[in-house]
Amino acid sequence: MSFYRKRILLEGVMPERALLKLRRAQIPLYRIEKPKPNQILFQVRKQDAEKIFAIYSKAGAENYRAYQVKDLGAIGLGKWIETAQRRVGLLLGGLLGLSMILASQPLVLAVEFVGTSVYARETYQALDEAGVKLFAPYKPGQEDSVCAKLLAIEDVEFCSVKKVGHRIVVETRLSPFSKKETQAGVMRARCAGEIVSMAVLRGTPLVKIGDTVREGDILAGDWFSTESGGQVRVEIIARVCIACTYEIDVEAEDEETAFAKAYLSQGFTDQDTIQQYSVERVGDLYRVQISFHAIEIFNL
Repeated sequence: MSFYRKRILLEGVMPERALLKLRRAQIPLYRIEKPKPNQILFQVRKQDAEKIFAIYSKAGAENYRAYQVKDLGAIGLGKWIETAQRRVGLLLGGLLGLSMILASQPLVLAVEFVGTSVYARETYQALDEAGVKLFAPYKPGQEDSVCAKLLAIEDVEFCSVKKVGHRIVVETRLSPFSKKETQAGVMRARCAGEIVSMAVLRGTPLVKIGDTVREGDILAGDWFSTESGGQVRVEIIARVCIACTYEIDVEAEDEETAFAKAYLSQGFTDQDTIQQYSVERVGDLYRVQISFHAIEIFNL
């Protein structure tokens, strides 16, 4: 392409002699200038520029080492072509990143609570029943159904469900006149595991740190003993942390979906913390094992 030219600067003693060598090599030269006595500035076609550097390279013959050749870049349309070539990789990378974002945009990766997370378990259940699941494509049009189920709770006076990016934002406001009922009776373990920590402010602890408990075991009694050997009935105030392990086999398309189903089926609260988990293929099912710390609270 004759329109694709490069500007070449040739430096050395009597640079005109160097031009004679190029003409003998039948290399066309364009717009020849002499900005300084030891410099010649000219234009050549792109393919001829490679020949010039081959002739006057540092590894060339001794006779030509006295001349230095510099590539000052393309001009005209050639300059635009080089710029486009340098940026094509960046452009393709940007298009690929954009396509990945657009492809993953419908996915639900998290649920964010605004206002209060007291009814987190009920919220996850309502979302699941409406077909809105973690790590799965978002199904629009279910917001009113989820809100209706949450507004059916006695002390919920406002609810809003919307998708923001990859998150489902659930805003719940409780009535200022609602009164939380106190729990009565003994405190029982919600899941089986080992007692990690325990604080009983009112009542009688029946287990200690390091003990292993089963689901339904009594953790604290709703009484305290007097010095005379009698018992006085009280309302328990306590907080217990239990290290638990949950395991389930589920049908799923992939590991992420299997973990999401196991997570929702367990019904974690916002106070439970996952320590580690594993997903293993077993025949046609996925076996999911989740180790977590379950926080049991009573009248706190």
